[in-house]
Amino acid sequence: MTIDLPPIADNTPAANMRASRRFLEHAILDLAKEPPERQQASEKGWAALAQAVKAVGKDRRWRNDAHHRIHAILNQIIYEQWAGTATAAEVRRDFLAVQSLRSNYHEIVFEVPAIQAGLAAAQGLVERLEQVRQDGPRPAVIKDTEVQARLAYLLEINHLEQAVLDRVIPIGKRSADGFKKDGRLGRAVSRARAGKELPGSYAASRGMPRPPGNNDGGDDDNGGSNPTEDGRGNHPSPRPRPGGGSSPSSGQPPFAPKAKKNGASNIAVKPGKTLPLADSKRDTAPRSGRQKRRNRGKP
Repeated sequence: MTIDLPPIADNTPAANMRASRRFLEHAILDLAKEPPERQQASEKGWAALAQAVKAVGKDRRWRNDAHHRIHAILNQIIYEQWAGTATAAEVRRDFLAVQSLRSNYHEIVFEVPAIQAGLAAAQGLVERLEQVRQDGPRPAVIKDTEVQARLAYLLEINHLEQAVLDRVIPIGKRSADGFKKDGRLGRAVSRARAGKELPGSYAASRGMPRPPGNNDGGDDDNGGSNPTEDGRGNHPSPRPRPGGGSSPSSGQPPFAPKAKKNGASNIAVKPGKTLPLADSKRDTAPRSGRQKRRNRGKP
């Protein structure tokens, strides 16, 4: 054996590619046994492809933890890398051959030559996906509702209303480095759901038009300007405090102070009112033997 399994805790894309090559190696060895282990070879051929697809999905931060997402990831890769070329048809053909290996694991109807053909297709796809990882993502565009729905599914935002999706990943949107799940996407979703303008940094990096009045080229989430300044370089007035109070610099009375009553919990005092006088005997008398021992020696 030349390829070892990665450690259990290693969940990186490189570990997935390593597992993919190991599955391929074992599938070829299982098929060479006497008698051939056709069932094991078939399942390992499919597993090799699935692990390679997961590696690319993790590179893009797409969700990749289910069988049906393997199909979505591979369809998106085909669209971004080989759309409109003969390679796209070859990849789809090879994928169907490898997918049939998974069915053969349950039915065991393929003879050795058919399994060998499936393993050859799996090896070719794994090599293509390794090259995709090395080359990195290509510029992409959301050309129609099918691509939009698939990206929403992989980015885990398919539960959002269509109006929000049309603002975050609209049809016609372009990306120079592929569409991926990151912090900017999350903030864009939050602002779109709240009906606010999208962050300038996310819009600019994903090829979207900037909101009007934010053309300063900044890289912050308030549309491009420094978070402590407005669009003209002025510092905004402090935000009002919760509950209707205002900041000390606004000229209005701030929150009323909170008073403590002999170790009791804080009690808010409304303007114009005072706390009732405490019963000194009730509030100062020790209530347990431990308190009595603690208070010994005190004046």
